[in-house]
Amino acid sequence: MPACTDAVIAFVSLLEASLQDLSFQKLTLGNFKGQPEDLEHIYVRLIVLKKGVRLSFLHRHTHSDQTSSYLISEGLAKLRDWIGVSSLAATLLTNSHRYQLICNRKGKPRLVTSRAEAQEDRKHDRSKTRLLRDEAFLWRLGILGPDGKPKTHMGDKYRQIHQFIEILAPALRFLSNKSSLRVIDMGAGKGYLTFALYSFLDQEGFHPNVLGIEARESLVSFCNSIAGQCAFNNLRFQSGEISTVKEEKLDVLVALHACDTATDDALFYGVRHGTELILAAPCCHRELRPQIVAPPGLEPLFRYGIQQERMSEAITDSLRVMFLQASGYKSRIQEFVAVEHTMKNLLIMARKNSRAQEKSAMLNSAKEFQALFSIKHQRLGDLLRGILAPDNEALHPRNTEDLAAFSYETDATRESAAR
Repeated sequence: MPACTDAVIAFVSLLEASLQDLSFQKLTLGNFKGQPEDLEHIYVRLIVLKKGVRLSFLHRHTHSDQTSSYLISEGLAKLRDWIGVSSLAATLLTNSHRYQLICNRKGKPRLVTSRAEAQEDRKHDRSKTRLLRDEAFLWRLGILGPDGKPKTHMGDKYRQIHQFIEILAPALRFLSNKSSLRVIDMGAGKGYLTFALYSFLDQEGFHPNVLGIEARESLVSFCNSIAGQCAFNNLRFQSGEISTVKEEKLDVLVALHACDTATDDALFYGVRHGTELILAAPCCHRELRPQIVAPPGLEPLFRYGIQQERMSEAITDSLRVMFLQASGYKSRIQEFVAVEHTMKNLLIMARKNSRAQEKSAMLNSAKEFQALFSIKHQRLGDLLRGILAPDNEALHPRNTEDLAAFSYETDATRESAAR
């Protein structure tokens, strides 16, 4: 078996030595055999907690992440059993070198050595100044334990909440209405980010009125109950789907991890109501993948399934930004949270632009980009063209009733699948 070869023995010895002399930075395992089919990678890091040094294991599955930590001896025992047996690819980073264990198609491993990158910070318990000061609601939501620290497996969600606030805070200074903000969260899920949004806006003196939209009645009842316990009097949750929300004036729209075309429904809602600030974190990009045809000369970028998936995501979000820009929004795509914590880590931020723009030219650019990949329908583009090009009645619907004639795949829990 591969685990008996010199290359595997040498790799494990290097791993043990790096942990002993503290030169270890990170270990990545992949190419699994005999493991759950959706297991993509295992990331191992050395972390320093107040209870001591631990090996942190992040199991990255297709649709979820699982995190656990072990004493170094316990973690090493697991790694010895996996490397070269159930994991046929491994990369070890130390302060000075990168070691890669690679198995060929016949399962024969070889060890590749190269220079490494700079050392990373391992301290998890270091103090950090947070913009969101009052975290009492996080205890009621089950993220923090009685000691005021994130519960096991809630660390990533805790970091995501604070990262969201750090992204939101600078954008608020551009809002024209700073005395009483009307905010809607499309697909609130369990309300973690909705509560954080309300708490921060209230902390900063914006006097927010926040509405969370969620399809599942049980979560709506739960969140409304917690809002009452927290005395968040202007925070409420309402049952419904993004595409069926009634018209409501608002200043800020948030749609985090709304699934597939639910993100487009949320973006369209924001544009149609002249929302000043829109933040959306897309996921489950299913609409365009079966439509995309690789342009001549770019076929190698679409050769394999994983490439098709990544290119579909990139093309979808690029089109969304282009259509938002054609609608008068200054838009960009940025990182939401580190990819180490979740693969769903992109955020579309759009701010209403008061400056005169060549919207027609921008719309044509978006249409040309869409045609480049032979895409017939993209949800946001189809919805917005009825607003941006009302004269073209034969191709573009004029009102909400006509828009309903378009057929799109929906999912009853789409707007909160990842929250």
